[in-house]
Amino acid sequence: MTLVFWAGVFAAILLVPAVAMVAWRLLAGPSSADRAIATDLLGLLGIAIAAVAATLGGQAAYLDIAVGIALFGFLGAVAFASLLERARIPEGRSNASDAIARDTGPETSGTAAGDSRRTAQPPR
Repeated sequence: MTLVFWAGVFAAILLVPAVAMVAWRLLAGPSSADRAIATDLLGLLGIAIAAVAATLGGQAAYLDIAVGIALFGFLGAVAFASLLERARIPEGRSNASDAIARDTGPETSGTAAGDSRRTAQPPR
């Protein structure tokens, strides 16, 4: 029994409560952002579990599984962020394209990003 084996056992022991806490946050998270972060962290813990399994079992194939988990975890986080971004519609606006059209309409002046813009005031 080497130091690497005992380090792997210690890491596995630490991963069990970490997975339990992240699973709790995933199920009981009060907001979608909490659930998104828990999903991303669960992917990272999956990578850690695969790395510990590769260390303890001596199988390098588990590291390939870790790379796959990392790829799908990243894509899932990007997809969830995109979903959250589309779900937020500002008050009084029907969708994001209408908001952009109103903000960059013919009433604005200035062409560069640093220019000050004057917007025509609506009649009162």
